[in-house]
Amino acid sequence: MTTLADVAKEAGVSVMSASNVLRGKPNVSASIRERVLAAATKLDYRANMAAKSLRSGRSGIIALCVPRLDMPFNAAFAAAATSAAEEHGVRVMVQQTLSDPERELEILRGATASLVDGTIVSAVGASAREIEDAASSHAVVLYDERIQNTQLDLISSPNQAGGMAAVEHLITKGCRRIAVLGTHSAPHGRAGADGQDLRWAGALSAAEDNPQVDLTPIPCAWDCEPAYAAMLSALAVGTPVDGIFAMTDSVALGAIRALSDRDLRCPEDVRIIGFDGIREGAISVPSLSTVDIGITQLARTAVDMLLTRIEAPASELPGRRFTPAYTLIERESSR
Repeated sequence: MTTLADVAKEAGVSVMSASNVLRGKPNVSASIRERVLAAATKLDYRANMAAKSLRSGRSGIIALCVPRLDMPFNAAFAAAATSAAEEHGVRVMVQQTLSDPERELEILRGATASLVDGTIVSAVGASAREIEDAASSHAVVLYDERIQNTQLDLISSPNQAGGMAAVEHLITKGCRRIAVLGTHSAPHGRAGADGQDLRWAGALSAAEDNPQVDLTPIPCAWDCEPAYAAMLSALAVGTPVDGIFAMTDSVALGAIRALSDRDLRCPEDVRIIGFDGIREGAISVPSLSTVDIGITQLARTAVDMLLTRIEAPASELPGRRFTPAYTLIERESSR
């Protein structure tokens, strides 16, 4: 079996340098990295993960738990997290929960937890106490909009500020009858318990200073098909609309199709802006204006926070918070 020493000899470097390259350490020159990787490929070298685990007490694997993998935001987040982890020599086990709180908790306390060194979990249904209890002996970074009062490391989206910016953008473009697509069935104006309420609160804040603006909440799930159906229904009953703030880019893409099927032009008749910054929005027709929250940065930060937490128990490092800045990108759908 090929050993690390064999790879180092083939590459003409020290065993330490070869180890640094294969573990994804950044402080290695490009020429050494290239030689080591070429040698590892030539010799078909694979690290003995079982032996490594026995020596370090770690598996070199982390888990990523998302609601659904067939949604563009979750897929982009998973791809970015996997790439970031690989740079540190860490592998990612990705699982979906279908928004089931029992599945969320099972990933944190079941068989998966015994196989990985830590978990990034996008929780939808489980409570803060349930997640904390399930993660009591497990490194966790939580991606959640509902939970704020927790000792866990937490990342979240700039929901309220981004929602406000989206509606302000439509107002500056002359929109006065703005549909907010993707709300709860009964949205409220205060900073609520999840991303939908927070984005709605931001939209309300933008409209407060513009009394001539009417906001119409249109509830739907955050995916293309339910957004398409909800928008068609709203148009069929004569809901007045000249602007749409879609609470995700996937929702916006469904709305664009609904407008087209009703012979409404975008942006000439109705302007649209989404939220997230998925890459599909840049190539849609029309291309989609969006509140870009930097999915790659969000995922990389989550990985960095988790790897740090694996090294430092909660007693040594207080829970941290991260909310990214956003960039409003204007494209054809709102020009």
